[in-house]
Amino acid sequence: MRCRLFAASMLLASAAWGQAPAFEVASVRASQGGGRGMNPLANRVVVSPDSVIMRNNSLRSCVAWAYHVLDYQVTGPDWIGAERYMITAKAGGEVAEEQLRLMMQTLLAERFKMTVHRMTKEMQAYVLQPAKGGVKLKESTSEGEPDIKPDQQRMTVSVQRTPVAQLIDVLSNIFRAPVIDETGLKGKYDITVNVAKYIGDINPPGAGGTHEAPPDPMSIVTRALQEELGLKLEAKKMLVDLVVIDHAEKVPVEN
Repeated sequence: MRCRLFAASMLLASAAWGQAPAFEVASVRASQGGGRGMNPLANRVVVSPDSVIMRNNSLRSCVAWAYHVLDYQVTGPDWIGAERYMITAKAGGEVAEEQLRLMMQTLLAERFKMTVHRMTKEMQAYVLQPAKGGVKLKESTSEGEPDIKPDQQRMTVSVQRTPVAQLIDVLSNIFRAPVIDETGLKGKYDITVNVAKYIGDINPPGAGGTHEAPPDPMSIVTRALQEELGLKLEAKKMLVDLVVIDHAEKVPVEN
């Protein structure tokens, strides 16, 4: 309790003097190999009451977490989605998550020499609704944290103990557009989707026995949602808040 009160008082004092809240210690460095070719689902943000750890995250993902938006809401130079970084940051005591996000904004600005601005733009959006025939989701009976496991060898994705809100975040980043939840589903669910089942239908092999073009992920996801989960996506237009990176250095200032 004393740690929380101390940290809170320090943050209030910083705000009073116009100083941005900052982590007490932080390490920022590029991932080995720059992260090229890595599975994007391997990105991790681990948050505790006094620290944030980002493993193999793109700058786009780091900014998205810091500004509490989704990846598609962050725009800037092409490389912000390709280069990967390791960030470990620790506060002087326990603070609320929103304060950790403000501290991360300060850290990214300092280490990447980054400047940003916000804007609003009309974008394509999607509404997720029950499909004709009803929802086919199986409610989870196990305890524990949500877990998403892609299996590249079997071409399957297994989801356990996951609320629809988290599925919405995944869909938003796949479609790079807002997805609005109108399913009415409030539980946590177990899902297994066999992606290979749809690739051959959407992208059948040509006369030589090879696929002429890579499969369209959006078509696969749309079909899987409807056939496997009993959910459908309907397109619409809406205004979306964006975080625009005006400038950032690819090589961060390390310790």
